[in-house]
Amino acid sequence: MGSAADDRHTATTPREIAEGVFWLALGRGLLRSANVFFVRWEAGWCLMDAGWAHDAPAILGAAEYLFGRERPSTVLLTHAHPDHVGALPELARRWEVRAWIHAAELPLALGDARAIRHYAGPLDRWAILPALRLAGRARMERTLARSSLHDEVRALAHGVGLPSLPGWEAIPTPGHTPGHVAFLRSADRVAVTGDALVTLDLNSPLKLLRRERTLAGPPWITTWSWLAATASAVRLAGLRPSVIAAGHGVPLAGTEAAAHLQEFLRRRPA
Repeated sequence: MGSAADDRHTATTPREIAEGVFWLALGRGLLRSANVFFVRWEAGWCLMDAGWAHDAPAILGAAEYLFGRERPSTVLLTHAHPDHVGALPELARRWEVRAWIHAAELPLALGDARAIRHYAGPLDRWAILPALRLAGRARMERTLARSSLHDEVRALAHGVGLPSLPGWEAIPTPGHTPGHVAFLRSADRVAVTGDALVTLDLNSPLKLLRRERTLAGPPWITTWSWLAATASAVRLAGLRPSVIAAGHGVPLAGTEAAAHLQEFLRRRPA
């Protein structure tokens, strides 16, 4: 098997990339924002990540296409950046469901100003936080309150598996954010990797314009700790996933995934 999908895939057509795992690419062409994934098993289904706020209609439409009116058992989040949790409030309201996130990520998801400052990436430090400070304390507090997912998220308990999703485990991959996780199905090593390991080099404008398939770590400009993120990416690649379902870029599977993993580990030895 080669790649799990191709670049012609559109946001309106979720595609099965492994047994019971469906990929939805949000946006089109160079304007693609992020990927979300639906996982189906005997007793239900769940959503992994939730795109930008404006992606809610596309996600709802894909869910109806795949599952009819059946609601998800749960929503699982790799991390709390807005391109991965933005549509969650609308989805949670429509589906009457809670989402789960790593405990170390919870302060960011709740809009805690101290945590946001402490775990800021370069873009936050150089642009977003200065703009919020210029807007004044009251406006900054209102902005953070609006972005809080207080009513939608709960913390994953360490070492007890994933709520309502048998056969999968959360793999801690800190660095891009402090509580970033990937999700791994142990039976066949399908991995939903969030931004810890992506299949599009977001740090190379030329490769990005070409939509060149490759394995890379997260975008440095939104990454809290590049050193920790690099270690997490190498550790995740070392698990040799059979399918790499990343937060950005086309999913890779089979021989193509294996070749990219080998090259990535050669370039970044553990």
